[in-house]
This record gives sequence, structure tokens and C-alpha cells, in this order.
Amino acid sequence: MNLALVAFLAYTGVLLAIGIWSYRIVEKVPIAKYEEEFYAAGRGLGGIVVALIIAGGMASAGTFIAGPGMCYAYGYSWVLINVTQTFLSLMLLAAVGIMVGLVARRVNIVTYLDIYRARYQSKAVVLIMASLVALLLIPYMSTQFVGAARVIVQMTGMGYLASLALGSGVVVVYCVLGGMRGTSVATLLQGIVITVGTVLLFAGTYKAAGGFGGSTEAIATLDPKFLSPTMSGQFTWPFIFSVACLSGYFAAGSPHGMLGALTYKNTTALKRGIWLGAILVFIWTMLLCVAGTMGRSLIPNLEVADEIAPWLAMNVLPGPLAGIVLAGIVAGIQTTVAAMAIVITSSIARNVVKELELDLTPQQMKTLSRVTMTVCLVAAIALALTQPKLVQWIIFFSLGGIVTAAIAPIVLGLYWKRGNRWGALAAICVGMTLYVLAFTVAPGIGVFGMHPSFPCTVAAALVYVLVSLATPPPSEEIQRTFWGKTG
Repeated sequence: MNLALVAFLAYTGVLLAIGIWSYRIVEKVPIAKYEEEFYAAGRGLGGIVVALIIAGGMASAGTFIAGPGMCYAYGYSWVLINVTQTFLSLMLLAAVGIMVGLVARRVNIVTYLDIYRARYQSKAVVLIMASLVALLLIPYMSTQFVGAARVIVQMTGMGYLASLALGSGVVVVYCVLGGMRGTSVATLLQGIVITVGTVLLFAGTYKAAGGFGGSTEAIATLDPKFLSPTMSGQFTWPFIFSVACLSGYFAAGSPHGMLGALTYKNTTALKRGIWLGAILVFIWTMLLCVAGTMGRSLIPNLEVADEIAPWLAMNVLPGPLAGIVLAGIVAGIQTTVAAMAIVITSSIARNVVKELELDLTPQQMKTLSRVTMTVCLVAAIALALTQPKLVQWIIFFSLGGIVTAAIAPIVLGLYWKRGNRWGALAAICVGMTLYVLAFTVAPGIGVFGMHPSFPCTVAAALVYVLVSLATPPPSEEIQRTFWGKTG
């Protein structure tokens, strides 16, 4: 009997039960409060759950599959990138996340794009951001399903399609039925499984590889470039810096990374949740990335680098423990998918409807929310059928796009009261135009060898400042709402 499979199926069964339970809870909520419950779990979550939602939003298949895969493929140079990005994530998430949370409660915000709506009072800004959220996050979601399916393939021996159905189907159930309520309860379970799983994987790999000394000696014998911080010159320092920044400031600019900041029950829960969430991501990332690098000493010629984490689980741990690790990997991916599904759904089913002034009844909005979420998840699953080999680069494109568009309007918009709708609109349009051109004209290469997202984001921020200064300041109403004063 495949004990790893038994452990994973037991975990999946619990998630399905959570979906059914949360559906019953959500259905009892008065229709007038349905959106607040479906998108923000009634804004009553404690610090631990908020932390896990934030951590799940920041982590992804990039953390649990692609991160170890990139460290396996490129050695300690990629560990360096992850060290830098996790530090930046800690700082930026604390600075921006707490502000987002406080503003959200003050302005009665339920969704991420509600912040843009309140701050800029511009249909164009909200509609463009809603479009970008859907266009960029659905492909991002698809990479998560790819990662989950590959783990299940290795664990069960099932075909890719069956594994994709098993890994994605349970997410569809608890997201569509339970919304944020189901997601929050599932995330609590998943956070525990993820943390235990990453510790087990690192410990098992460390022992099998002979510790840092044994693995380093073996890797040096294979190819010393894997021990170099620049992969012996393969990566330039500007590239390393820009990729680290991309992943780091993603914490402040990503809509799903901020989801937990909209669900807290009090200020203590908000601050505790953000700091703990960021620390959890740091722990998960470091353990998995170092394990991925050490894995090269155990299997030097793995055909698909992204398979190193599940390979290690199946080969350095006994069956039941391997099942916990693999469930943890899939759990980490599922939390990210759930967060993105809620953000995309709220952007379309709530914010677009508001901006277009569609006259829908509360019951129609309820139906639209579930239909929209189902369509988004199915679209992501359909894209996952393409089976890309190295998902990290797809993740980078989606990350770069959303961050380039969002970082200036959200960060500068919260901390600089002179910023206005014209600056936000210009920053989004210019940033995305430059980003697309960077990938089509000079794919993968930015200024001085940087990842294109970095110079494009800097350019977008400059445009935001210049256009805002050249146009009238925000209304007194906006200034009072966000800062309690005018002028």
C-alpha cells in the first residue's frame, strides 16, 4: 500500500469536509452581508489565521516547487536571491500591509480593488486594474495547478490529467462553496501541514546528503559553479538584485498577498498576522531552497528541476512522512490558488459591476460571485493542461506584470497624499506598456541585465509622481478619508 497516497487522500478528505461545512455557514449569512462574508470572512479572523492567509498568498508553486527547482538548477545563487527577497518581503509587507489593513477598516473596504476605488475615485483605474488582475493572475493560478499535479504524479503514479483533477478539484469545492470562510479554515489546516512538511523535508534531505559539509563537497565535485553566488558569472549582480526585488516587493503590490489584511478582527490580529505571516514564508522558503540545492548531491541529473522537492520527499523519507511533505507542498499551492481566486472573483463580480453601475440584486450578486469564481478556476485548470516544464519563468512574468502596474498606485498612494487618479492611471499604463515591450523586444533582459520588472516599476513610480504633481491634487474628501486632514 502506498502510505504517502493514503496520507494525502486523508488530507484531501478533510478539505472537502471543510468546503461542505463552510457552505452551510455562508448560506446562513443574511443576503445583505453576503459579500463581506464571501470575500472577507465577515472581517472577524484572528492573528494566526490572518498570518496563514498572508503567508499562503505570498507563497506559491514558486515557493514549494519552482523555488527548490531553481536552486537545484542554479545552486546557491538562487538561494541568495531568495534570502534577499524574503528580507524585502518582511520589510515591505509590514510597512504596506498594516497600512492597507488600517485603511481598509476605516474606509469599509471588503476587496483589494476597493482600496483603489476609495483612493482614486476613478472608473478607469479600477477597470484597468481589474482587467490586469484577471489577465495576469489566471495564468499564475495555472502554474499552481501544474505544480500540484506534478507532485501528485510523482506520489501516486497517476497520469497528469487525473492528478490535475485531484489537485484542483478540492480547491474548486471549498472556494466556490465557502468563499473566504472556507478558504480561511482550510488555510489553518494547510498552514500546519506546510510547516511540518517543510521541516521534515529539510531534515530528511540534510541527513541523506551528509549535512552541509557532505553536500557541499559532493556539489563541488560535480560542478563548483553551483556554489558560486553568481553561478560563476552566469547571472550578473544587477540581475540577481532585480529578481530579488521582484519577488520581494511583490509582497507589497500583489492583490492576493494583501488579502489577509482585509479579514482581521482587530488591530492586534492585523499586526500579529502580518509579521507572523512574513516570518512563516521566510522559514518555508529557506528550508525548501536549501533542500533543493543539497538535492543535487543526491541526484545530479534530474531531468525536470521542478520535480526535486517531491523526489526528495519520496526518496529520503518513509512513506507516511513523505505523504505529509507532499500534502504540505500541495497545501501550499492550494492556499495561493484560493487567495488568487477570491481576488479575481471580487475584482470582476464586485468591483467591475460597481463601476459599470449594473443594477443587480443581492441574490444576483451572490450567484455572480460563485459563477465567476468557477469560470476563473476552470480557465486556470484549462491553461494547466499545457504542462510548462519550468514554471518559475511564467510566475516571474505574471508577478512582474502585476507588480509593475500596482506598486506605485498602492504604495505611493497610501503614503503620499499628493498622488492622484491621473498619476495612478499614467503609472499603470506606462508601466505595463514598458513591461510588455521589454518582453517582446528584448525577452528576459532589462536595463543593465536586470529583470524587466525592476526598471519598468521605477519608471512607473516616476511617472506617478510627475503626473500627480502636474495635475490637481486629490479631493478634500479623499484626503480626509485617508489621512484625517486636508492640504
